Amino acid sequence: METLEPHKIEPKKFYSLKDVATFLNLSYVTVLKLKKQGLLSDTRKSGEKKIYISGQNILDYMNSSGKKAKKKKK
Repeated sequence: METLEPHKIEPKKFYSLKDVATFLNLSYVTVLKLKKQGLLSDTRKSGEKKIYISGQNILDYMNSSGKKAKKKKK
């Protein structure tokens, strides 16, 4: 899976929890905890169980927490 870079995060795009975990270099469970604590807001597409986080929400979380994106390995 390709690691996302901050300048490639599209504020209006939605990302899966797995993508968010990879991007922030966190475990999936930690991302769920952040969502439960209200630090990441989620949305669901109509009729689906899958949870998504908006790019804008990811960027806001990074700015407020000082979290940096995982760097790609060369």
